[in-house]
Amino acid sequence: MSRNRQTYKNFTPRLSIFKSLPTFVYIKAKEMPSYSKVTEHKHNWDQLIYALEGVLEIETENGNYIIPSHQAVWIPSNTLHSISTINGACLRSVHITTGIIKAFSDDIKVLKVNQLAKALISVACSFNFDTTMSEEELRLLQVLVDQINNFKETALRLPLSNDPLLLPILEWQQLYPDENRNLNYWSKALGASNKTISRRFETELGMSFTIWREQLKLHKAIHWLNEKRPVTQIAIDLGYQSLSAFIHMFKKNMGETPGKFND
Repeated sequence: MSRNRQTYKNFTPRLSIFKSLPTFVYIKAKEMPSYSKVTEHKHNWDQLIYALEGVLEIETENGNYIIPSHQAVWIPSNTLHSISTINGACLRSVHITTGIIKAFSDDIKVLKVNQLAKALISVACSFNFDTTMSEEELRLLQVLVDQINNFKETALRLPLSNDPLLLPILEWQQLYPDENRNLNYWSKALGASNKTISRRFETELGMSFTIWREQLKLHKAIHWLNEKRPVTQIAIDLGYQSLSAFIHMFKKNMGETPGKFND
């Protein structure tokens, strides 16, 4: 993939100096240039990663998670992850003491960010978290916690696996998202039955082969839309036989057409 040939500018997470947060919520704002990456790290607290503008990608051992500007990724404490962007993004990182957010388990989740939470994060980015905070600031942070507890989960995720049966399929499809090789092809190529491959997708990745491939195409589409590529060209590059089929897939998953996505 072209992305793998591009050199990224690496950044080290600044909060690595802390063993615990100085306050129950700690927000960092970072403007990430094109092809930049916050290197792999983990925290002793939970984290909400949110892009005010641009598209971010979170990479973990269990899969990749893409974040358009109206969504966020929930990262439980002690989860190894890195954060990258191709075209630049306004990163807003909400660090939260573990146990405060009751709604989410220890699993990574992609979440829909509501308008009030966006506004609260924007205001809180101006706070000085390294000094004693005012009662008004603390109340605002508590309202933000209440809002995060009510976030709804979305299905925008691309789980990965090193399983020897699945790995050839996952690697090939990521390199060639326009190639629609079906399970019959992979069954013959890998010497395993359709049923065995299907079962492995469900047990290892938590979704069917068809849904996984659709999620891959969706991830690619969001990246390319952020690059301002024409919608028709994206449909062709993802192997869709018609523009309407691509638009239907995108709207089904994202709730809006690709043409309106970056408006």
